[in-house]
Parts: sequence; C-alpha cells; structure tokens
Amino acid sequence: MYIAHTMLTTASPEKIWKIWTDVNNWKKWDVGLRGARIKDSFKKNVHGVIIPERGPKAGFKVAACDPNFSYTVIAKFPFAAFHIHRYLGYDNSKTTFTHEVWAEGPLAWVWWNVFGKRISKMMPTTMSNIKALAETDI
Repeated sequence: MYIAHTMLTTASPEKIWKIWTDVNNWKKWDVGLRGARIKDSFKKNVHGVIIPERGPKAGFKVAACDPNFSYTVIAKFPFAAFHIHRYLGYDNSKTTFTHEVWAEGPLAWVWWNVFGKRISKMMPTTMSNIKALAETDI
C-alpha cells in the first residue's frame, strides 16, 4: 500500500515548496480534494483538515518538516493513517519533486481500497498541476 510519483521542473525548489505548504490552496492542484485548512503556519506539529472530493474529511498533522526540502503529513482515519511525504531534489540544475503516499494500521487495507486506488490514478494529474502552477511566471 504505497505509491510515489516524481517529476522534473524548471521551477525553483522554493516555488514548489510555497505551493506545497499553501494548504488553503491545495484544492487548486490536488484533483482529489474539495478543500483543506490549517490552523497555523505550515510547520511541524500543526494540525489541519483535508476534505476529499468523495469520502469523509480527515484531520491531519504535520509530522515532520524540513523547510524547502521535505515534509510528512499524517491523516488519521479509524484504525488507519495515511502518510503523505513530499520532498525536493535536484537533477542537472532542475528541480525534482516527489509525492509519496502510504497507509498503515489494522484497517489500512480498507482505507486503501477507498482512497489509495483513486490517489494512484489521480497522482500524475496532480503532479502535472503542481508543475504547471510552479512554472507559471517563473
């Protein structure tokens, strides 16, 4: 129960980071979300809410945050948790950005059947949306 997708962009790592950490605007590029909110600025231990297009909303916590490099968000569901890990890299003076998702817990397989397959299908579009947004007005 794991998926990952990496893309290459001419946008700066800082631009990708700004898009990734602007939680209130995640719905602009994440095709699976109706919305998302956060209670504070984006940093470790801050809590928020993810509102998917279909399915129940879920609380999340920023579990790890290394500014301008990576972060991990954990969304809780009954008896399971989805881990969303995003990180930046470099390749021939271009930026790579990676989005990983995995599920853990006794009912992870149930929630993976509800969300994981859909996330896997939508991830290439979501990543392309981030790239397009980041490369606008570089």
